[in-house]
Amino acid sequence: MANVLILEPWYRGSHRSWVEGWRSKSKHSISVVNGSDSGWRRSLITSPSIFAAEIDNACGDVDVLVASTPIDLATVFGLLHRSTPRPPTLLYMHESQIGYPPGPKGGRAYRAIVADWGSILSADRIAVASRFHAELLISELPGFIEELARGAGSRVEAALSNMQILPVGIETSGMHPKSVDGKLKILWNHRWSHDKRPGDFVHAMAKLAAEGLDFEIFALGEVERSGAKSHQRLKSQLADRLACFGVQSKSDYQEILCRADLVVSTAQHDFFGVAVAEAILAGARPVLPWRLAYPELVPTSLHSELLYKGSLHDALRLLLASDRDRLHVHRAATRGHVAEFGWRNLAPKYDVIVDEMVSAAQ
Repeated sequence: MANVLILEPWYRGSHRSWVEGWRSKSKHSISVVNGSDSGWRRSLITSPSIFAAEIDNACGDVDVLVASTPIDLATVFGLLHRSTPRPPTLLYMHESQIGYPPGPKGGRAYRAIVADWGSILSADRIAVASRFHAELLISELPGFIEELARGAGSRVEAALSNMQILPVGIETSGMHPKSVDGKLKILWNHRWSHDKRPGDFVHAMAKLAAEGLDFEIFALGEVERSGAKSHQRLKSQLADRLACFGVQSKSDYQEILCRADLVVSTAQHDFFGVAVAEAILAGARPVLPWRLAYPELVPTSLHSELLYKGSLHDALRLLLASDRDRLHVHRAATRGHVAEFGWRNLAPKYDVIVDEMVSAAQ
């Protein structure tokens, strides 16, 4: 059994679930140190000193270090005491700023992209959650870095050449469809943030309602500043359609997922899609854009039926005219597909990487 230390700058939401899920099914001893709880941008700046101090205090008792992005791993190692050995390190890239869409005010997070660059070169191994993310990094990051520093792009490309795809595990207990009747229930369980394009979701709901189609809305997720206007529009214009909204307790959240008929997305950014995978496992039929990591969350044979290339409105229009049994004809196939992302299946794969890194260090 190895001692694994996870450096987690953002120990909340899906990142916290990732740590707890792996730890619950791992054969290894896993501990975590989290950064300052003050937003990811500030955490990127302040966390390295916290992480370096924790590694120094461990006095060489860490067998494998796992660094979770967004993190400035190069600075973490630069702040270690000279006498502290650097543990074998896996960089787990939940996200990367090279693939994140510009914010409402435009511009790119250059500091965070440079932090990704240093972290990739500092780690012994690199893993990402989806094939989409791996291909994006390989195609975009080396060229971007080459423009910043001539000759540096090839080093990044070489470091990424052995990158592994290691999906985020999901919770499987209690995720079973419940028998429901009445109106079809549409689930939105994403952050209300510009990168999820909540305005497109609300526009589709308003248009479908104006056409007289009958449905209810489960509008979940934390509301951020960039999505606040869309959230308010939903509450004011479609109040009669809202069955529930807002952040829920874990038990209530699971209960709602198990009652949903359709889970939708309009996102322009999603490197894996934990929320969607959980909803599919709970029985919701996916209605997802044919982009990002979403094709990896449904069986290849069903891509043309479950993924859309036009608008969410067009994708939902015919489905809302279907009866419930016909709507869920592929439920067994979609649930079986995402069940492979359960921690019982994935934790051993994470553990194998730890075993390999321990052996290589001996």
